[in-house]
Amino acid sequence: MTDKIYQKKKKAYLWGQGAEWLAICFLTLKGYRILARRFKCKSGEIDLIAQKRNLICFIEVKARKTTHDALYALSHKQKRRISKAAEWYIAKNGHDDNIYRFDVMAVEPWRMPTHVMDAWQMEIAI
Repeated sequence: MTDKIYQKKKKAYLWGQGAEWLAICFLTLKGYRILARRFKCKSGEIDLIAQKRNLICFIEVKARKTTHDALYALSHKQKRRISKAAEWYIAKNGHDDNIYRFDVMAVEPWRMPTHVMDAWQMEIAI
């Protein structure tokens, strides 16, 4: 890998890390408790899992130049992988009294994050 490509990938990785940190701060200020960051299992990965009362949110953080780009950067395939990972998380940690939701946190430079609640619906086999 050339040095230029490596630097570009490193910059993108660090921007993503910063976006996750900003999303965590924003969610915490809104009263959410972060349960997991970069949750991984065989089925996929979830950027953030947060809780507010009996609501569990599976949150995908997207850092892009514009909010529009961030919101439309999530493919159907990614949604399926996140949903499968959420199923696994619920099977291991779920409670019957919880409500589950999929959110997207769009982060763009020099702006407050945009929290899109209930960004998509998926059937979860509990």
